[in-house]
Amino acid sequence: MDRRPQHIPVLKTIGQFYDTFQIGTAPNDSFTIMRMEDQPKGKLLYMPLFRGNFFRLVFCKTPGIRFLLPDQIVDTSSNCLYFAYPGKIESWQRVEVIYGFICCFTPEFAGIDLLRPSFEKEFPFLTAESDSLISLTKDETNTLSKIAEAMLEEMNASRPDKFDMLKHLLHTYLILIRRMYYKKVSTKSALQLNNAAIVGRFRKTINDYFMQLASGSVNGRPSVSTISSLMNLNGSYLNTVVKKHVGLTASSFIHEKTILEAKSYLMHTDLQVAEISYRLQFQDVPYFTRFFKKMTGLTPGAFRNEALKKFLPHHS
Repeated sequence: MDRRPQHIPVLKTIGQFYDTFQIGTAPNDSFTIMRMEDQPKGKLLYMPLFRGNFFRLVFCKTPGIRFLLPDQIVDTSSNCLYFAYPGKIESWQRVEVIYGFICCFTPEFAGIDLLRPSFEKEFPFLTAESDSLISLTKDETNTLSKIAEAMLEEMNASRPDKFDMLKHLLHTYLILIRRMYYKKVSTKSALQLNNAAIVGRFRKTINDYFMQLASGSVNGRPSVSTISSLMNLNGSYLNTVVKKHVGLTASSFIHEKTILEAKSYLMHTDLQVAEISYRLQFQDVPYFTRFFKKMTGLTPGAFRNEALKKFLPHHS
């Protein structure tokens, strides 16, 4: 088996993403766009598991990328869009040459507040509940291509006001994508949007907690009590909102998230089951094994063997 990383790295800046993926030097850490066919030949064709601290839009005109998420495999096709948001766990495999654009930007550059109640309505494709991939028509592909080319031309220019123009073009790009995305979903009420904002905060707080758990800056597995306290919300109220919005109790949601973290370690690192159990703050290995088997139907070791055959055949 090839050697794999021993943790899930957090790429805090766009520059770190460029360095890790080996696609050159990022012009800045607020906004970048590049043609995928212009990426250097030395780029990674297999990207190990990571979390980014920024948004990423991968606009594919040709197929060739397989995104490996903790709970599913997503394959690109001709004319499609893939979405990644801060904290999303992902990795991918890809062929050498793909045509399209990759756009990275921070929430601050785009003027996006992830905790604003209207966030899900304004940017439904940039949430944890969104589809990771949508297909585009030829007309939609052509429309987005024009904006992407305009952003690329502006980014490479030396105009003093280019970032003002880039913010305007990015805003236009996001509005166009929203129109395309909304063809697939229905409009939500004010109450639903408010609940969605709470669930968004819930997800972000859990993501942040697991990131701190991985770095050793917090102790103890997350619980409804812990997360609700961090959110300054009543635990029962949080549980009611989460249950209505996603169909799971807050506790079940945390358990599902714990399993996704465990699966990510099992699939993408060489860590022993005991070490994974320790990192996720289980009291002992047998308890972790029972918890994992109850949730998945497999022991951690059996899951790792099956996952490596299915998700990462080149590692077997």
